[in-house]
Amino acid sequence: MSDGRPGVHGAHGSAGSASVESTPLQRLRWLLSDVLVTTPGMRSLALVSTDGLPLVAADEHSPAEELATLAAGLNALSGGLSRLLELGVLRRTVVTLHEGTLVLMSVDETTCLAAYTSAGCDLSLAGYQLTRLVERAGHVLTTQLRRELRGQPGQEANR
Repeated sequence: MSDGRPGVHGAHGSAGSASVESTPLQRLRWLLSDVLVTTPGMRSLALVSTDGLPLVAADEHSPAEELATLAAGLNALSGGLSRLLELGVLRRTVVTLHEGTLVLMSVDETTCLAAYTSAGCDLSLAGYQLTRLVERAGHVLTTQLRRELRGQPGQEANR
């Protein structure tokens, strides 16, 4: 039974979920799911708060709480380095691992996008898709939606 939220496998089949009647949270999930499904090698994708709370995940099987905590820590360290060296606003942090890559991108001061790719993922394509997603998500991620997501820490990311 569908609850109106596209999952990883249902992103394309749920075109109606991005309609005029959809909620901002549904549109945000659809945006994340669409990038996850259409980017070869993309394994996991989530919006997390910079204080370590999972907000919305595209994949219900991702370790949302752990990813949010790690992403917040890495984002804080990278931002501190940027401020220390006076390099401007942090835009992206990339961690290359043996079996894949973790990419963190700032959406705004309180939210970042965390993406994990396989080792064979085309990072140029993934970077392009993630940049577009950050631009689009920033418009959907209103103050009201942020409040709603923070009011239910972890709950939205794990559904």
